[in-house]
Amino acid sequence: MKLTRCPICHNEINLEALVEDVSGRELLILISNLSYGCAKPMIAYIGLFRTQKSNLSNSRAVNLINEVLKLYQPSRHLAHALRETVNNIHAKRALGEYKPFKNHNYLKSVYESTKHLFAYVEHKEEDKPARSSNEEYFEQMYRAGVDFSKLEKNIPGALDWYKNKTGA
Repeated sequence: MKLTRCPICHNEINLEALVEDVSGRELLILISNLSYGCAKPMIAYIGLFRTQKSNLSNSRAVNLINEVLKLYQPSRHLAHALRETVNNIHAKRALGEYKPFKNHNYLKSVYESTKHLFAYVEHKEEDKPARSSNEEYFEQMYRAGVDFSKLEKNIPGALDWYKNKTGA
């Protein structure tokens, strides 16, 4: 299936060919499952391992992403560190210094140097209990003054949530 044309090189992007390749399929899954805005900076980051004359294979890209994910969980901090790494290296390369990455040491140093910026945020995220989308929706409806007996008809559990919230 011809998906579309690349906005940069204008070659056709064939989705079927990508998912036929096991590594291509795995790469799509890995990228699509990244949270906290890590997908775009991760793609740019693994591009730093590419030499000037060749592209990364899908299997190499999968290995690189898995290596990063073994080091760090997806988080705002990781997304920031990936972006900073890419921006810093692109600035160096603009000055003519082009060396493909061989390991993740530069990312590690950027991650460690920015740890203090995200310590409180990540700590708060860990402490906060997970809420379902229904709970958040019910909370919004509660603040809006919606009648929960009517809401219960469309969303089971709404009235129970309301009773727990109000103690009624």
